[in-house]
Amino acid sequence: MRLDTDYLGEWKRLNGSPSDAPEGDPDVVFTHLSDLHGQITPGYQVYYNNPKSRPDLDFDGADKLIEKGGGVPILTAKLDQIREEYGEDVLTLMSGDTFHGTAVTTYTLGKSMLDPINHHLRPDIYMPGNWDYSNEAVEDGNMVELMESLDAHVLANNLLDWDSEELIFDPYTIEDVGGTKVGVVGMTNVYVDRMMPLFWKEKYKFAKHPRLLDTYAQRARDDGADIVVAITEIGLQWMVQAAKDFDSIDVMFSAHTHEYTHEPIVVQDTDTVVVESGMGDGLGRVDVRINDGELEFRHNLYCLVEDHEYTPEPDPDAQRTVEEVRAPFLEADVEAERGNGTLDRPIDTVVGETEQPLYRQSFLESAWNTLYNDALKQYMDADLAISHGFRYGSAIPAGEVTIGDLYTFFPMTAPVAKGDAYGQQIMNHMENFLMDNFTPYVYDQEDGRLRNYSSNVEVTVDPTAKRGRRLVEMTVDGEPMDPEETYTVATLRRPGDPEKDLGNCGFPFRNVEIENGTIPVDVLIEYFENNSPVDYDVMGLVQTPEDGGEVQNTPADGPYPHIQPGVDYANGEEYCEVSMIPRSNVHLEEAFNEKR
Repeated sequence: MRLDTDYLGEWKRLNGSPSDAPEGDPDVVFTHLSDLHGQITPGYQVYYNNPKSRPDLDFDGADKLIEKGGGVPILTAKLDQIREEYGEDVLTLMSGDTFHGTAVTTYTLGKSMLDPINHHLRPDIYMPGNWDYSNEAVEDGNMVELMESLDAHVLANNLLDWDSEELIFDPYTIEDVGGTKVGVVGMTNVYVDRMMPLFWKEKYKFAKHPRLLDTYAQRARDDGADIVVAITEIGLQWMVQAAKDFDSIDVMFSAHTHEYTHEPIVVQDTDTVVVESGMGDGLGRVDVRINDGELEFRHNLYCLVEDHEYTPEPDPDAQRTVEEVRAPFLEADVEAERGNGTLDRPIDTVVGETEQPLYRQSFLESAWNTLYNDALKQYMDADLAISHGFRYGSAIPAGEVTIGDLYTFFPMTAPVAKGDAYGQQIMNHMENFLMDNFTPYVYDQEDGRLRNYSSNVEVTVDPTAKRGRRLVEMTVDGEPMDPEETYTVATLRRPGDPEKDLGNCGFPFRNVEIENGTIPVDVLIEYFENNSPVDYDVMGLVQTPEDGGEVQNTPADGPYPHIQPGVDYANGEEYCEVSMIPRSNVHLEEAFNEKR
């Protein structure tokens, strides 16, 4: 039996129906890497047991497991297995968010990832993600330098130079893969100019129209492509909607929302398949063949956990490269600086313990984000703390916690800060995030997570309420938030934000205090050193009213196998197949602007 055939399953048509010729070899094997976030060593990840879609792991009745796996040496070994098996028929795609996410990437401005990528993972196509711009600054931004240092062909059909408004990278390419002409369209994140002001201002413009995917897919077909795929970093919900709207793309490889599509999403109306391949532990694979003129596919998402039968031993050459990259950060006299951050202890230094696993692959609330906000509130002596609710970062199992672990959750060197805000400002800010996440207009959904707060803040939300009315109640220390009361809020000071704005809240604070030289990891180190062992779990800080719609926090909490958009608008049973989400949109030619 050939490599991993059991896991790939039977051949299907692009509409999900079984092939009439279940046997046979692929014409093209697509492998997909995404959202590595600097994870070059094996890391822990939480895997959820959802009856509709789950990894090939033995849950033994549990709703989740935490397993260790992934990392560049294991990914390399798996890719090399597939390449050895299928030779020139393999095309490796890599979605971005690669050059950010650990202490090593933070203090090397992402350059530590170049050798592992170029020498070992060896993607054919690379498409930048929103965090690939995170090493930018007004004077010394290096996103383009990193992209030009890759051996891969970099694609982005919507990334424009600020002054000329010309594309910086190719919008698509035609690749000869074992004699099959494959068109690949690349589209970077469309929301970077909303997320990260300093990472784009006066450098880049981001075109946003979904029709860009269709336009360049059609051009690829005009150039003779037999198969057309898209590689993006905008989010699973965005790509599913695009798959409903356009029939020019056969397979869409999504990233950004860190979803695990163990079963591919098939949009029957357009014969389009959408997959997303998790984080640094995952390797997506889609085989495609042409059977009597019709495209067919089979798919598997390898969660490369240690000791699984499809997980190979780490590649020794890649292992040596990883050890060389990490070595300076394990030395006793390590000293590195960037922004407000200083690393002066080895990254394997133990700073505390946790009694329960810490992770945040969730939509509403995670124990890890609550812990961080509590640490920040205590450090800044504030009434409450606000954080973005990020979803990247490896899990930390119960036991010891190191400095390196902390950087996987907050690899940012922005200073912590606090300021005074009226209750109405805070509530308006929360309402805006609810609008972002629960709007039925999918192309407006940006984040895929709610704002998170310290444990003394509780929130009640109704996702089915009308715009501007989704925040039902917000309490601080058990009392309803007073719109006219002043609250001292702890957060951080992002570079490039307006002078009085803090933490991407979007409103002016009063009495702003910025603690230059102290970054989120510093606060966490102090908290763990003073409070270990810590004991945090999901506390139910975000609730829904009895007469409102429900929201699931993780894949284990409801019918959806994925998190985004995280809401069952009308008791829907399938992801995105709910009454308030449009089946398809009409994109008028006369309303289409390739540069906006």
